[in-house]
Amino acid sequence: MSENQKRETTTNVLFEKTVCEAPKNIRTQYEDKPVEYWTEVEDCIFDMFEDEDQFITLTVANARHNIRFVQACRISGGINVQIGVEDEKNTKLFEKTCTEDECLDIFKEFYNSSYIHDVEKYSPVEFFI
Repeated sequence: MSENQKRETTTNVLFEKTVCEAPKNIRTQYEDKPVEYWTEVEDCIFDMFEDEDQFITLTVANARHNIRFVQACRISGGINVQIGVEDEKNTKLFEKTCTEDECLDIFKEFYNSSYIHDVEKYSPVEFFI
């Protein structure tokens, strides 16, 4: 592909719905386990802030508001936060770039309520085709 050719992207990518056996589960590069306390999630988020190769995913068993999980990783320019929004059959990813403080707020809100406000500020994730 020459420098002048641009790779095509799509936002029309659907994933299978995620099943979460525990009320809340945390996954990182190093662990995948049920969590009972916000501090466990918070510690994993702080680890992600310090390690550019680290990610964090918080999944809930009860996808109220059709949001099954929130995940994040570091990118140049901030933190990429993605949410998995379900319909009857599939999950679609939406994302936004935010600060560390915003990321903490998003995860804490989701941990406490299975809700994320301002979902309309998230954009569909683009994938190369």
